[in-house]
Amino acid sequence: MSAAAEALLERHPRDWPRWFEEHGGRAYQGRIARRQVFQRGLLDWEAMTDLPLALRRRLQGEAPLLRSRVEAVHEAPDGAVKALLAFPGGARVEAVAMPGTAGRTLCLSTQVGCPVRCPFCASGLEGLERNLSAGEILEQALQLRRLQGPFQRVVVMGMGDAGFNLEATLRALEAILDPEGFGLGARRVTLSTVAPRGVLERLAAWGRPVQVALSLHAPDDELRQRLVPGVRKRGLEETLEEADRLFRASGREYTVEYVLLGGINDAPAQARRLAALLRGRRLHVNLIPWNPVAGLGYRRPARQAQETFARILREAGLSVTLRRSLGREAEAACGQLRRRLARGPEAV
Repeated sequence: MSAAAEALLERHPRDWPRWFEEHGGRAYQGRIARRQVFQRGLLDWEAMTDLPLALRRRLQGEAPLLRSRVEAVHEAPDGAVKALLAFPGGARVEAVAMPGTAGRTLCLSTQVGCPVRCPFCASGLEGLERNLSAGEILEQALQLRRLQGPFQRVVVMGMGDAGFNLEATLRALEAILDPEGFGLGARRVTLSTVAPRGVLERLAAWGRPVQVALSLHAPDDELRQRLVPGVRKRGLEETLEEADRLFRASGREYTVEYVLLGGINDAPAQARRLAALLRGRRLHVNLIPWNPVAGLGYRRPARQAQETFARILREAGLSVTLRRSLGREAEAACGQLRRRLARGPEAV
């Protein structure tokens, strides 16, 4: 049973009754387990007293729900909490819980490392180690809820890029969205991607109106190819046209994510080029001042430069948010905690 047990969180919640039948149990026991895990937050079979004692003991020994352990937790004064999860085989991923006026938001990872290798991001400095499975993505939400309590939003913006592990990501999101799972509304879920070819079309075909956040980071192809090397063959205009088609299919405006790097992509002239590129499209712009990572050679723009950039976009008629960074004291920039524990304090 132990080999199959690893697959339980890989199954859609509606399939849990069948899983129990396949492994010597009853369908109704799968429905009980599903309710206990997703609605009550129980992750220990022994605590599920609605199940027979003998079954609980067998599951506890042979079919643990979680494969990861919480290796480290860092909490910032602003309430952001980052957990470093260690999976069998040595893979480590980060997941973050962030407070907000509308409740807690979870930030989940989709890969161990990242193939995009943006030079300003700690997540991909060593490249991609492997993809996470759907169950491993879902497990992050379960672990964070156990640490922090209920959540109201999910953003898939952690380590890795969901576009390079899309099918596993969508299976995990199905469990988060489905009433038999976490039952979160699609409008409370955001998926971030640099949009490798075919991803936006696949999201349109999927049909769930989640918020799509398009990682742009540059107003022209030459600079984007330097800052986002994982999609060197993708032009901005092609990418944005695909995003426009996604909007027409879903009816949901997309978001453009733009990390502001001091002296690199934050000049007023670059703001004007970005405004010309985005003007007339159904989107919202998130400006994200860079979260410092020691040794990378970038800097966070001065507050005045951030505000000037945002003002130019707004004057061009664009909807803009200049984000404040949560969790800087908790090493919340993607990949920092993982690097520090793997390579020592000097790595962060």
